[in-house]
Amino acid sequence: MQASLPSVALGNGRFLRNLGYLLAVPLVGFVIATLVFAAAVSTYRGRHDGRIYTGVSVLGVDLSGMAPDEAQAALSDAVPYPQAAVVTFVYAPTGQTWQKTPAELGLSLDAEATVAAALQVGRDGAPSARFREMVQSWYYGRSLPPTLVVNEAQLEAGLNDIAALFDEPAVNASLRFDGETAVYTPGQVGRSLNIAAIRDQLVVPMSAFRPAIIELPVTDKIPAVYDDPDAAYRIQQTLSAPITFYLQEPLADLDLERVTLSPAELAQWLRFELETDADGVAHHQLYFDDNAIRHWLSQFAGQIDREPVNARFYFDDNTRELVLVSPHVNGRRLDIEATLERFKQQIGTSSHAIPFILEDIVPVAHSGATAAELGITELIREQTTWFYGSSDARMHNIARSAANFYGIVIAPYEEFSFNKYLGSISEDDGYTEGLIIVGGQTIKGIGGGVCQVSTTMYQTAFWSGFPIVERWEHGYWLDYYNDGEGPGMDATVYSPVVDLRFVNNTPYHLLIENYYNEENEALTFKFYSTSMGRTVEKEGPVFTNETEVPSSEEDRWEFDPDIPFGTTEQIDWATQGADVSVHRIVKNADGEVIDDRVFNSHYIPYPNTFHYGPGVEPFDYATVVNGERP
Repeated sequence: MQASLPSVALGNGRFLRNLGYLLAVPLVGFVIATLVFAAAVSTYRGRHDGRIYTGVSVLGVDLSGMAPDEAQAALSDAVPYPQAAVVTFVYAPTGQTWQKTPAELGLSLDAEATVAAALQVGRDGAPSARFREMVQSWYYGRSLPPTLVVNEAQLEAGLNDIAALFDEPAVNASLRFDGETAVYTPGQVGRSLNIAAIRDQLVVPMSAFRPAIIELPVTDKIPAVYDDPDAAYRIQQTLSAPITFYLQEPLADLDLERVTLSPAELAQWLRFELETDADGVAHHQLYFDDNAIRHWLSQFAGQIDREPVNARFYFDDNTRELVLVSPHVNGRRLDIEATLERFKQQIGTSSHAIPFILEDIVPVAHSGATAAELGITELIREQTTWFYGSSDARMHNIARSAANFYGIVIAPYEEFSFNKYLGSISEDDGYTEGLIIVGGQTIKGIGGGVCQVSTTMYQTAFWSGFPIVERWEHGYWLDYYNDGEGPGMDATVYSPVVDLRFVNNTPYHLLIENYYNEENEALTFKFYSTSMGRTVEKEGPVFTNETEVPSSEEDRWEFDPDIPFGTTEQIDWATQGADVSVHRIVKNADGEVIDDRVFNSHYIPYPNTFHYGPGVEPFDYATVVNGERP
């Protein structure tokens, strides 16, 4: 087997070497060209450092090679549009025109922002993008839009100046009163300038720096109620005659004539409101001011209203039932809401006579009430005071005033007022003249003896444990009250200033009875209710600041022409003065203290007091001893 090696062509090496020599020349030329181009670009950029590249323009103003301040000055001088151009507004129906410059409408060229945008040409993005943009602006040129600024407030003000010439509000049909007549005025169509539409029309020409002609878009404004003559007719009918209010039935204790309300007064209460019906049609609706009518009606409530009067009873201790003494009297109240409703029902009709609507008020303690219903089931307290030695006039007045309080029923938690049931005190009321205490001294007056009744009432309320709201002591001690409870347990009244008041602070009614005993010269009060299991403790009386009884040298002598000739009468006996306190503690059924109070009384010293008649000489009192001269 034979093998042979391939032969080597020695001529190939020479060829490659010759080819290398041949390519070296263009490669060297390319490198040199590249370096020259790079140097040229670098030089170009260097010349434009901080300046706008060649070929950049705005609105035809060539900004090539300019620094920012130079470019701003060039633009400001070359763009007079905002101050020089004219925007014409035309109102087609009349041909009227109004002209304003773009500057007056708030348009201005922002030269600084425009130049800043021009300066960024060839300087934003990747290096290749910057180079391409720089070359294109140099070779082809680059026109930039200007940066415009609109002052919205100035534009709004400029357009509002024009709108003010056109805007008129729509006026609804209206009604007014001329005396007693309703005057109707039809509605008026308004108009308004559509400022938003004008702004839209200004965008294109102002952005293109062109003059503009804008047709003003004025639209009509139709009132909600253009014509409503029926409303005037309805009002005229309403005010055609006076309104008369009257009582449906005469009231024996009330002299109230018919009350007439004139159309002029009635018109002051009218008001109108726009309402839209189901079809979307607006119309006037007539209303009256309810609060004004209520206020007007309330002035008659004081004349008409009357509180109910409870029936009076006594408690039969054997049957434990109430026995009627005098029937109840219904109260009444002006029902303002019901009267107002009747007014509203009739005001649109031909009937202009409207009744006052009254509501009867039946008291809880009515004539048919039972002891169980009222919680009057037992005697809870009985108290007696004596009036030994009282004059006939004083005893008469005690009996007369006590009768006012027989059978009274006090509601749960009601405040009792002595003066409320006492009423007036006069000879016409059955009282006689006697001696009364006024201003710390005894004088003649009508009703002497009434304080015996208030004192007995006070002591009964005291021992019943009721809270005492008001109580006044006499100016000095009286012998009538020294027996029994003693000093510090009296109570004077003088209507309407000085009163005796306490509260029935239980859930049951309280029945008050009293009994006048002429033979024993005693007055007894009885309280009937349902016992709460209360206990009352009394401490005292405690005396402080005591003063001595005035001596006989201090006796008081007063002339009385009504005393028989040559006689005298002693009307007061000397008493000491002192501050007296009485402590009361009230406990409930569980032994808890529910009221702890000290009642204080201040008594002044008082001398013997005598009245003397004709025939008794001054300074000759010692010869007179309670009667004729010895």
